[in-house]
Amino acid sequence: MHDRGFAGTRILAGLASAAAVAVLLAACSPGADYPAILDKPVPRADQPLSPDQVKQATTSLENDRSQLNTQAQAAQSEAVASGMAPSATTGTTPSAGAAPKP
Repeated sequence: MHDRGFAGTRILAGLASAAAVAVLLAACSPGADYPAILDKPVPRADQPLSPDQVKQATTSLENDRSQLNTQAQAAQSEAVASGMAPSATTGTTPSAGAAPKP
């Protein structure tokens, strides 16, 4: 009866070793989409942006941000007016300087 326990232990150890080997082999799969360590990136075809192009891009991004903020505020105030969302003044967080409840 002692031999059966030893055989079961050997089988479990063998299965654990096989699983470890399978995990290591799966980690080295050739399907990885990572670049090789010494590969250099492809040189850029475009020239850097001129100062005018940088200013134009910055202005465009600022305008887009302003437009999105305006749309978000309008949507929020519309939701509050229709009762679909709580207003900013009726939140559960106490305001600064508010006395704690006893």
